Amino acid sequence: MSGATGLQRWPREPVPPSVDYPHVLRTGTAGLAQGVLGVALGLLSFVVAAPLVMQLLAAAYWLALGRPDTFEATYRLLVAYEVPFGLVVSHLGLAVLLPIAVLLVVLIHRGHPRFLSSVVGRLRPGWFALCFGIAVVTLLAVLVAQNLTAPGGPSWELAPQPRWWLFLLVMLLTTPLQAAAEEYFFRGYLMQALGSLVAAPWFGIVTSAAVFTMFHSSTNAALVLDRFAFGLLAGWLVWRTGGLEAAIAAHVVNNVTSFTLGALASSMAQVRAVTEVTWVGAGWDVARFGLFTLVVWLVARRVRPARLTAAAPARAARRQGKGRGEGQIKGQGKGQGKGNAGGKGPAGGRPV
Repeated sequence: MSGATGLQRWPREPVPPSVDYPHVLRTGTAGLAQGVLGVALGLLSFVVAAPLVMQLLAAAYWLALGRPDTFEATYRLLVAYEVPFGLVVSHLGLAVLLPIAVLLVVLIHRGHPRFLSSVVGRLRPGWFALCFGIAVVTLLAVLVAQNLTAPGGPSWELAPQPRWWLFLLVMLLTTPLQAAAEEYFFRGYLMQALGSLVAAPWFGIVTSAAVFTMFHSSTNAALVLDRFAFGLLAGWLVWRTGGLEAAIAAHVVNNVTSFTLGALASSMAQVRAVTEVTWVGAGWDVARFGLFTLVVWLVARRVRPARLTAAAPARAARRQGKGRGEGQIKGQGKGQGKGNAGGKGPAGGRPV
């Protein structure tokens, strides 16, 4: 039996009916030990696997060049983004978060990994494209406003780094994968695993944002707030829109914009080396993500992307017996608006 076939035949728990995104893994067999084990294994796997992948890629690069220097010196050069292949090393190292999330859902929770994308079991291309367009407009608009109001006046000077076109090409090929993988793990798996432990959606949103901030380690308070705010807003959007599309769009556009400006105005190595920001800079960043969140929320109220998993068939729902709230989690329907199946909870509508 092949590995893929074995994974497909792994026993799966049915997806709970009529639940929001954070509670997709809150199945009939979900328990404290399972949730804690999954989170712990996920964090441990990332800490081990990401550096290992980065070391292997760096070693391949070092050997391909004929060992021009010590491996340690070459590795430092790569992770500092002094050469284009450094982005491959770093971004593919972070990309291991995606298979880690999938394996944890299948092996620990016996769930369906396609529901990491959204409550309809896939990324919704129309909704993603809409969120991506909103991200481009809102994030760039605030960046322009920030430049126009900068002390000393705006600066439009371009000073491209050497081989800027190659840096940009590699970045465009690898950054979307890196950003999406982070969202699948932090806003995807962690939120759902934490949601299997605690019914309140805010527990998963806040905790996953805190873990995200911790892994983007910094001792600068303004930068910590900056990253934590992004995690909170992205997590809130995942909950309110029923999927990862908005979070992935914002993450990709933000990273691509930052690296593009770095390559054209200074260098990607300088962007990589940033370890602190001013409170004013952090405020502008929070404003960018806040504006994006507001616009996506307003658009979602009109487009109405599905926020709940499919409702249980009437016959199956009756067999589940009383006390299950027709598949709803206790307390979930409060404060979530109207318009979903059954007339309670968040706005549902057709999948986009």
